[in-house]
Amino acid sequence: MATQQIVQKKMQITLKSAAPATDRYTGKAQWELRVQDPFSKYPEYETKYYIPAEGEERPPGPATYWVILSQGALKINKTPPKEGGPIQPYNGLYDWMWRWRIDSRDHFNCPDAPEPEFQENVVQPTTMAPVVATAVNGVAPYTPPANPTTSERQSVFNAAVALTVATDLVDKERDIILERVRDLAGDLWVILQNIGSEAPPAIDSIEVEEFDDDEPPPW
Repeated sequence: MATQQIVQKKMQITLKSAAPATDRYTGKAQWELRVQDPFSKYPEYETKYYIPAEGEERPPGPATYWVILSQGALKINKTPPKEGGPIQPYNGLYDWMWRWRIDSRDHFNCPDAPEPEFQENVVQPTTMAPVVATAVNGVAPYTPPANPTTSERQSVFNAAVALTVATDLVDKERDIILERVRDLAGDLWVILQNIGSEAPPAIDSIEVEEFDDDEPPPW
């Protein structure tokens, strides 16, 4: 089971609209905020956050607000695996792979709030049972280093570039190509680290949460 530290980020969000809603746990009034996804480079991508509604106030208007976002669970990677099998959560390497929420009303429209203490995304992968590595044709199996050197990281990045160039992404925009290279480099390094270990057990079933079914935090 993946575990994580509680990570918070103070940042600006662009609010597009706010609509009245009801907390499904407490029944109290709240605002559903539709905002430009702060972790996407595409301005058309939206996400939703929720804050309690106070009294007879009017909904917050479209504007840019300072907020403190708290990291929740990993999102599910809905892209079917190339080799079949069940869908899995993302690996958590990037902020957009996580669900984020506004934990309290004090964390909305708070430009003077102190910066949260820095904490990195930490994901503990499912424990893999070690297997006995044997030599093939007299050549010992490769064991990846615990602390990669600059040259090793560069080798993985170069491999990602080569894979990207081998696809039709070469006709895409520069930013899309670079994003794909970074994603491939991260995936290749994870694969390299897991050489010599069994794959984690498959998940028989997992609930896929669509955009409109995002659960607001319990206030």
